[in-house]
Amino acid sequence: MKDRRIAILFLTIFIDLLGFGIIIPILPNLAKELSVESGTSINPDVAVGLIAAVFSVIQFIFAPLFGSLSDRIGRRPIILGSILVNAFGYILFGLSQSFWVLILARIISGFGSANISAAQAYIADITSYEDRAKKMGIIGAAFGLGFVFGPPLGGWLYGSETLFGLDVREIFHIHESANHSLFIVGLFTALLCLLNFVLAWRFLPESNTQKSTVKRSPTETFTGMLEARKIPVISELMLINFIYIAAFSMMQINASVLWKEKYDLNPVAIGNIFGVIGIFSAVVQGGLIGVFQKKLGLRKMLIWGAPIAGIGLSLIPLPSKEWFYAVQFFAIFCLALANGLLMPAINSLVSLNAPANAQGQMLGIMQSLGSLARAVGPLLSGLLYAQFYMLPYLAGGILMMVNFGLALILAKQLNQSPQQVVKD
Repeated sequence: MKDRRIAILFLTIFIDLLGFGIIIPILPNLAKELSVESGTSINPDVAVGLIAAVFSVIQFIFAPLFGSLSDRIGRRPIILGSILVNAFGYILFGLSQSFWVLILARIISGFGSANISAAQAYIADITSYEDRAKKMGIIGAAFGLGFVFGPPLGGWLYGSETLFGLDVREIFHIHESANHSLFIVGLFTALLCLLNFVLAWRFLPESNTQKSTVKRSPTETFTGMLEARKIPVISELMLINFIYIAAFSMMQINASVLWKEKYDLNPVAIGNIFGVIGIFSAVVQGGLIGVFQKKLGLRKMLIWGAPIAGIGLSLIPLPSKEWFYAVQFFAIFCLALANGLLMPAINSLVSLNAPANAQGQMLGIMQSLGSLARAVGPLLSGLLYAQFYMLPYLAGGILMMVNFGLALILAKQLNQSPQQVVKD
């Protein structure tokens, strides 16, 4: 029974991330085109960043609220409701013919995807303390697999004329002026959500048997962030984490535009490149993290991850068309390697240095800050790309060198740590 519930939760998170991955090769260029066609006063490159930012801002606001609400009314209503909201968001995405409808679709999807805190709480409800870390790992696995399969699938769907051999234009009476390829993407992802809803409705009983009566303030996340700033090492780690995620998200949302405009790539090719990023990341995180921690220790992982990420980000806009794939794959390898060094080091060091009674709170704040960074990064990327196409990537490289300096400073404190895992 427990394993079945874990599998349903995995599917819920996987579909969230698969849906996010599916639209990665499509959304940035679509946002740019619709901002022009809709006659908005927003710079088209800035519009790309805005589309990405609204999704992350909604997640930042509602993920902590959904977590606390699930304490009071139960995990099941939050999870089931968010799945339906996501299905509606993807249908609206598929029907988007104006920039403002696309904005609304991403707001709805951000709201529906803010269910990760409820899913984490469900896992905590049904697992022992000793088994919890292993089961929580399904969230990381779902993230990774969603990013491996989502972008290539999105590129393929966007280039399809039919869905499962069915002419959706005829079945749903899609107007000739509508983008039926976009509707196929939205419909496919919404159908996945509906399948997920049926499985969750059937096989995911309520796990919260002792509901809380405490109502948490919407400002609690911000209060927690301010409190975390006062904890030595934690505040520095959170700053490093914020800078890294913001720099990476600058690339993640803008690369589709760059690869189409400078290198003439179509959505299928863009999706395949993002899929390679996911595969490289999965290999590094699945097979090499233990080796890194054993051979280097967390301190060196934190220090050297930053410049490697900076190299990867800076290389992306540089090659000629002849050298495009060779340079991109090397840059992608650098980013995957850096992610495999930085993220485990940051999360582990936060856990090691957080107060014993506040580890969950600190890791939750880290997730909220990550959502905020994914809003700031794309906005900054759009503003910079509007000035010169290389700037988002060069700025990302500079930000990672700032992180390198911060890590070197922090290393002096970590050298004094009593934890044996933090090696010289």
